[in-house]
Amino acid sequence: MQRLRPPTSFRGRLLLIAGAALVLRVAYVAIVRQDLGFGDAYVYWLDAQHLADGKGFQHPFEDAPTAEHPPLHIVLLAGLNLLGLDGYQEQKVALAFVGSLTVVLIALLARDVAGERVGLIAGGLAAVYPNLITADGSLMSETLYLVFVVAALIVAWRFTRRPDLRGLALVGALVGLAALTRGEAIALVPLLILPLAWFRGPDLRRRVALATAGVAAFVVVLTPWTVRNLTVFEEPVLISSNGNAVFVGANCDRTYYGDLIGSWAFSCYGTTPPGDESQRSNAYRERGLEYMRDHLGRLPLVVAARAGRALEVYRPGQGVFLQATEGRAAWPARLGIGAFWALLVLAVGAIVRLGVRRLDHWVLLAPIVMATITCLTAYGSTRLRIAAEPSLVVLAAISLDALWRGARTRRRPARSAPPPASAPAG
Repeated sequence: MQRLRPPTSFRGRLLLIAGAALVLRVAYVAIVRQDLGFGDAYVYWLDAQHLADGKGFQHPFEDAPTAEHPPLHIVLLAGLNLLGLDGYQEQKVALAFVGSLTVVLIALLARDVAGERVGLIAGGLAAVYPNLITADGSLMSETLYLVFVVAALIVAWRFTRRPDLRGLALVGALVGLAALTRGEAIALVPLLILPLAWFRGPDLRRRVALATAGVAAFVVVLTPWTVRNLTVFEEPVLISSNGNAVFVGANCDRTYYGDLIGSWAFSCYGTTPPGDESQRSNAYRERGLEYMRDHLGRLPLVVAARAGRALEVYRPGQGVFLQATEGRAAWPARLGIGAFWALLVLAVGAIVRLGVRRLDHWVLLAPIVMATITCLTAYGSTRLRIAAEPSLVVLAAISLDALWRGARTRRRPARSAPPPASAPAG
């Protein structure tokens, strides 16, 4: 009987990594069986049921339209409903396949950046990284979000090698899809699309053309959803009403002076303002911003706490508890803290080694900058940091490959010098 041999090609090895990623994610869902609670995951699940039942994007607890969350994750869950997968455990298993696709995309991005070996290292890290596994098993939008983010980074990296209008338009379209999954992805327009256009355009005319292609594609993708929102709400809603309401939960006594400093609290919302969802969202935003203006002296400490929570160095135990309310089990979340710290150290080493002189390296850093801005302006959270995770994995893989090559060089025995030639007799 012929023995099975492990694949030697990049594609074959990546297929094994993707299979392992899928098994780990399905096993996590089966073993943990985390309940949805009453957070965003539960709202997504209810919204998807309404959409599948032909009610459109309807508020889960009111007979009214909603844009509390961007639409694409809800559309995906509604599609699963129509396929008969209407239980949240079944839908989590289905999302495990989507999360495994992200693992493949991370490996492809790393291959483009630093070669096939780094690609396989990055794929392996992404497959076992607890923070990605728990995100994929939470029924949250982060799973689909990362597919679009990493795909945008792949196309952006390839654009730096061969800049053309079509390439940057595709980046813009993918960023638009990411924004329709999580609204903060809109920050990739100034952080990724515009720098690509500026630094890869040989002259001003070409730069304007590239920027127009990227931004126009982004706008085209967003337009149907935004037009829908303009027709059903009293106040303009570009992507989601939750993007405004988040400010009141992050700017109040409890998140400035209390036990949740630097975090977010639903109790901060207070009494419900009058009006439809868009009007209430704007009122919540004004409450939060007014509180921030009245407590500017406290803001530096709050921002520092947000940074500490995002880096999981400030009250990490409380962070584990808060993650549990977002559908992530406690023990994998604790593993995720140590794994994140290890990846961060390796990623910083790669950044120091690579520098940021070249535009292509900025492609990897743009999501990290975006996640940092999101956490500092909203609140510190593992969930809000998610866009940075793929870049951290790729950068960590670059460092691990460099360490492996260095160790291999040191282990290689030095060749002995040839013996001196004998002096001629005479």
